[in-house]
Amino acid sequence: MPRNSRVFPVAVTMALGIASGAAVIGLGVTNATTAHAATAWPAHVFAPYVDTGESNTTLTTVAADYGTKYFTLAFVNGSGCQWSLPQSGWQAQVSALQAEGGDVSISFGGYTVDTDGTDLGAQCSSAGAMATQVESVIASFNVTHLDFDIESNEQSNTADITLTAQALEQVRSWASSNGTDLTISYTIPTLPTGLTTYSGGGLGVLQTSLAAGFTPNIVNIMTMDYGTSGTEMGSAANQALDSVAGQLESLYSISSGAAYGMLGNTPMIGQNDTSGEIFTLADASTVESYAAQQGIAMLSFWAEGRDNDGCPGTTTAESTCSGISQSNGAFTQAFQAFTSGGGGGGGGTPTPTPTPTPTPTTGGSCSTAWVNNISYSSGNEVSYGGDNWTANQWNYDEVPGGASGAWNNDGAC
Repeated sequence: MPRNSRVFPVAVTMALGIASGAAVIGLGVTNATTAHAATAWPAHVFAPYVDTGESNTTLTTVAADYGTKYFTLAFVNGSGCQWSLPQSGWQAQVSALQAEGGDVSISFGGYTVDTDGTDLGAQCSSAGAMATQVESVIASFNVTHLDFDIESNEQSNTADITLTAQALEQVRSWASSNGTDLTISYTIPTLPTGLTTYSGGGLGVLQTSLAAGFTPNIVNIMTMDYGTSGTEMGSAANQALDSVAGQLESLYSISSGAAYGMLGNTPMIGQNDTSGEIFTLADASTVESYAAQQGIAMLSFWAEGRDNDGCPGTTTAESTCSGISQSNGAFTQAFQAFTSGGGGGGGGTPTPTPTPTPTPTTGGSCSTAWVNNISYSSGNEVSYGGDNWTANQWNYDEVPGGASGAWNNDGAC
């Protein structure tokens, strides 16, 4: 994203994905050595996408403001079988973040790269040549997490997908032989009914890769841009999660729990490419809660640089703002609660979240009255229906005493 120029109707959803826009600056290939991440990743992690073609996101600033320490940097171009990012300066940003206990996943591909056929799988003549480039990225950024956004023309290019799978299996073996466990995600198109199948689609990407001997650690679904105005985006994202979990059970012969455990979920915050497809803060609360309930591996969104109110009321997706009225960082704060520690995926301790400031109380024994259409953080106090209430989680437009259970009743006031 932004993907304003490429909206497809739901019946032809071949390329539901992410494009990073800016002039490409080539980066030289270094001698690859294995990476040792500055911080082990949590078992369940929120890692929003950052468009490296834009310059309105500073990773350490987001970490300081909202406690978000994990990000997905997009996208690597593979033109000429040499990796590059749209702008320089990202290695310095990543190093600064790692020094503060954070880390990034590096994402390859995306809509523009995959449409133009400049992904490494299309540009390199062999799996070994592609593997060398991927290993160089790992060494240059000192990372253990990679993401491959496969959509548009690439998802119907069986030779490309096969070579990519073979290369990644080589990279995984290379890292393992040097004592490093890599986590590799595939980010692919989906509909609420499951992975797309048009021209191979997201499901075909997984099937072809499996036949080539490669299975990603995480299948990250793009719950966005369905091409139908009026879709309730939060419910659609959760439905897609359930649908794809069933597909993974069948494809990999795994349990339901294991299927959910290898899933990621990435909506597009605010205005999507189709007018009327809007992912709201209420949707964010719904998606985060359901993701935590199902125990999926990763939650993300496109994109950190859009998490602001710089262009409220727009009817197409913009690159640097969400298109809705919101406070800066509201989606980041809503999703940050998903990050936790322990278990698989590298373990580690939970990312600390800033201590919330309770809502000031007015005179008497009743807290400030609850107000709809605003967000509250865990620890905020309100009064509603003659009782005082304390939020036990971030929530948006959730009525105290409602079905969400987002508020604890402190008794009459």
